Amino acid sequence: MDENFPSNPGLTLSWDVATYTVPTEIKYKIEVSKDEAFTTPYTLGTVAGSVRATTFSVEQMNQAAQGINLEPNVSAKMYIRVSSYLGTVSENLVTKSNVTSLMITPYVLKYPDFYLVGGATYVGWTAENAQILHKKDNLSYIYTYLENNQPFRFLGQQSWNPINYSVDKEGTRANYRYFKQLSGNLLQEGDENMKFTGDTGIYKIVIDATKNIQSLNITASPVLGYDFPEVYLVGTINGWDAANAIAMTKVSSGKFEYTMKLDNGAAFKVLGQKDWKELEWGNISGSGNSGFLGPKGDNGEIKFDGGGNTYKITVDIKAGVYTIVQQ
Repeated sequence: MDENFPSNPGLTLSWDVATYTVPTEIKYKIEVSKDEAFTTPYTLGTVAGSVRATTFSVEQMNQAAQGINLEPNVSAKMYIRVSSYLGTVSENLVTKSNVTSLMITPYVLKYPDFYLVGGATYVGWTAENAQILHKKDNLSYIYTYLENNQPFRFLGQQSWNPINYSVDKEGTRANYRYFKQLSGNLLQEGDENMKFTGDTGIYKIVIDATKNIQSLNITASPVLGYDFPEVYLVGTINGWDAANAIAMTKVSSGKFEYTMKLDNGAAFKVLGQKDWKELEWGNISGSGNSGFLGPKGDNGEIKFDGGGNTYKITVDIKAGVYTIVQQ
């Protein structure tokens, strides 16, 4: 599969007509699998009527390879079969074809970006300020503010069009349908949105964009609050001495800043008290400089090569982000 030509034909498949004694329309479902027994089949597509051949694009084939958990950039066998059935339910009088196979080398998928927007969110309904989630491979995640009993959805960009993501259910606009699995604190809301039913506070939002999963899971942060009177910086900037951590200046609810010189190899965290107790934030899910905050238990050091220059460090616990900007 060549990722440079995703719309090119990737596979053309044809089959013989199925025969039934029942005089009704025959439909066909094309399935692929990682094993010949089709233990976990993936539906590549469906066709109806007299059609007995179809073509799938490079992108569709690559998504199917991901859907059956084939490794990217590794040649592997993909098994294929066609099932015929009657009516609108794919389990009605099913007849399965013989199984054939092909060798396929999938490329690494480019997963979508997700931008959070809505009444439940930190940014409200301003699409231009929609909040992007941190993305690593198939997962997108963030610790951020959500408000009880308010609607929201995700965008594919910082504008209302062209891409919106909501619940994949009847009643949602067809071109908004995406999430096949939702956590228990979410409900479908109208034809565009989802509604958050948890208590107001900070939550970890996790999206798994894997083709056959497409899940949205929201769980409470270990630190549900955000509006603290003070927070402090601790790290190489003060010898990692929590008792003498540097107080930041509060600029709004949950948002703090401090300007200082940072050398190469600088590393620091944020504390909510002058010790190493529960109020602690750092780079989300491990050390680095992603710009996203994680609470104690899901963070690492914020690392930065400052070159001895002066920077304004801004930490927004409510939004779940931080910035380091040269002055």
